[in-house]
Amino acid sequence: MKGCLKLFLSVFLSWSCSARAVPEPQYLPAVGLLDIVKDFQRLAREDAYRFPIPKDVTGINIMKATVVRLEDYEKKNPGQFSDIIHFSKATAYERLREYDQAIAYYRKVGESDGRLGAEAGKNIEVLESFQRILQKPLPVQDPMEYIKGMDEKVAAWNEIIRKYQGSPYEFLARVEEERIDRAKVAFVELNRYRMKDGNQLVILGYSQLVTKHRQSKNLYRYLLDFGDFYALLAKEYTIQNDPEGLGFDQQVFDQFAKSALRLYTEVAQVDGILEKIEAQGKIEGLRGLTEKMRRLNR
Repeated sequence: MKGCLKLFLSVFLSWSCSARAVPEPQYLPAVGLLDIVKDFQRLAREDAYRFPIPKDVTGINIMKATVVRLEDYEKKNPGQFSDIIHFSKATAYERLREYDQAIAYYRKVGESDGRLGAEAGKNIEVLESFQRILQKPLPVQDPMEYIKGMDEKVAAWNEIIRKYQGSPYEFLARVEEERIDRAKVAFVELNRYRMKDGNQLVILGYSQLVTKHRQSKNLYRYLLDFGDFYALLAKEYTIQNDPEGLGFDQQVFDQFAKSALRLYTEVAQVDGILEKIEAQGKIEGLRGLTEKMRRLNR
């Protein structure tokens, strides 16, 4: 992908120079297409694991916006620069994790025998390896076998990460691996009452998730979700043990509540993130619940 922009410009300029008509520069169709793809190609190399998909100058997801703009350009200029348009669409779709559509557009590039064909062929090979992992079915009869199947997918993504280290495909593979890790925690949380020490397994899962994906763009969401689980344990404890009765242990409740507050506070102290306001609201809500339980337990 590193040389894609240079290759684009090379193909683009060679086609532009071969055009017979020479209208005023501001009306050249090529300029419009170049405006669409130049920033897109640069931003398409951003680390999709660590950072959200970049926005364009209008604040719209650059990948979605590029697909729309390319389709509009294609309608207004049929048959022009087809390889560049198809290659750019494929790149946008793969960054959006729409791998089937990405492969379809890369194949169109390969069918044309143009200068982007070889690069498209390489990208198809990578995305087909992605699809093999994604489409592998998981056993659904037994929860532990289901988790084992997810672990096997994580191992497969790790192989992809090592193979394409330093490329945008490494970043995409990390995104897919992360999604499996998060799904595994969610699965354990949903089935915790069917498992021995289910609550402890969920806590362990969240701990491993936030440790492993400390560099992820989703870290603060995971910290909030982890805090939410501790808050849930605190609320469940109040349901199972009447705060006004003798069976209620304030220290047990406080242990859950303090664990949740610690995680919420970690997020609330970070400036410039959308999760900050959400964390602040959760802190206030949990403090209110804690004070209520203390009053009822007196």
